[in-house]
Amino acid sequence: MSNDALFAPKATGDKTSKDKLEPSQGQISRIIGSGENAQNSIVYKTIAWSFLSGVLFSSIVFGYIAYSGNGNPVDSIKSVWSIFVPVITLSLGYIFGKTK
Repeated sequence: MSNDALFAPKATGDKTSKDKLEPSQGQISRIIGSGENAQNSIVYKTIAWSFLSGVLFSSIVFGYIAYSGNGNPVDSIKSVWSIFVPVITLSLGYIFGKTK
């Protein structure tokens, strides 16, 4: 048995003063970014999720109406999109209406 296993490993390099000042990046920051990029990223993700949710719910409603034969599918799809269109237009208004 060797005594080498009892010693702590040596550090390969010290952090520079620049590395010590920079904050460590969290998991959410890795996904959406930080600062101005995070604000824009959230808005773009909101638009994307709204479109995807609208398409998903529209296809479910259309499939249900077509399968059951009850009601008008166009009116049902319009009611689904009446939920998601205000969110999308609000997000687009935020993106294009920002003043610097």
